[in-house]
Amino acid sequence: MLIALLTLMVGVELPVRVSSDVVEIGEPVVCSVEVGALGGARPTLDGVALDPGVAWVLLDPPTLHSGVEGAATWTWTVMALEPNPGALPVPAIAHEGAPVTLVAPRISVVAALDEGEDAPRPARGFHIPSVESERALVSAWWVALFVLVLVGWAAWMMKRRRSPVAAVDPGPVERLTALGSAPDLAGPELVAWHAELTRILRSAHSDDRAGWSDAEWIERAALDPQQRAELRELLAVCAAVKYGGARPTRFAVEETMERARLLITRSQAAAEVAA
Repeated sequence: MLIALLTLMVGVELPVRVSSDVVEIGEPVVCSVEVGALGGARPTLDGVALDPGVAWVLLDPPTLHSGVEGAATWTWTVMALEPNPGALPVPAIAHEGAPVTLVAPRISVVAALDEGEDAPRPARGFHIPSVESERALVSAWWVALFVLVLVGWAAWMMKRRRSPVAAVDPGPVERLTALGSAPDLAGPELVAWHAELTRILRSAHSDDRAGWSDAEWIERAALDPQQRAELRELLAVCAAVKYGGARPTRFAVEETMERARLLITRSQAAAEVAA
């Protein structure tokens, strides 16, 4: 009762946690806010009020995740389109009729190039060689041309003697086997491992469009309902490691690998039967 009274009188401020406070343009930022500590009825969300503006893009809409003992967390994902785009966009939340203020940290968005790297370089002066230098340069060009022709002829003769071997791109199962297990559960290799697993899963089920987020790809790819549900769960596990800072145990990583292997095997078998 006391919490409800204070909420109605002065409102509530809740901190917003982010996956990283320094990102590059186009890098997703996972935002979350815990609302389980408010007590009473769960807060309501006005999803229309989450306006990212022109400097931000909303990748994943706010989603409520329920935990144990009444804990609840709202999460959403945004992406900046320009350096230092301004305040982080947050949704509007109300608790028992009173607004809840979400206090978001300042996100520093940097460009892929450092300042001044794309600036034009000054033109250099043109040196006019003397007659002797021109003759020496022409002679050097003829020698270089002769050497290139000789090397090309030798390479062509060696290629003729060898039987051509057609290069075969590895399939999803071979790529999954080559990926193996995560080498270091505490280092950056774990993030790279889950990123490669995401690429393998997407390329094994449809044309992998690098410009689409996982959520966009799952909705637009040609998948049956079971594949869509299983891929959504696996890609969410990978996204939690890549962007959310999650560090699963080795048993969890092995379970993710086994689930991916079974899903790819079933999908390939179904594609062969359909063909």
